[in-house]
Amino acid sequence: MHLTAKVKIYPTEEQLKVLWELSNRCCSLYNLALSDRKDAWKNNRKSTKYIEQQNKLPEFKIRNPEYKVVYSKVLQGILKKLDANSFVFG
Repeated sequence: MHLTAKVKIYPTEEQLKVLWELSNRCCSLYNLALSDRKDAWKNNRKSTKYIEQQNKLPEFKIRNPEYKVVYSKVLQGILKKLDANSFVFG
């Protein structure tokens, strides 16, 4: 049974630019959130969870207006992915 299908897309130059910008923002958020978790563990021996970081997203987007181009659900999904991939730092 096929549940997925591969679809080849042919974006324009402008669309490619937007896709790369979104990709870079998502990668950057992942790395910033991971760094935040590492710092919290290193300094306080406290693990940071998804909910804490997700609650900080509105303030983060105000301080970093370049992230307003990325939908909130996408940013939340990145934090959920990080939460699923996280482990305790030591």
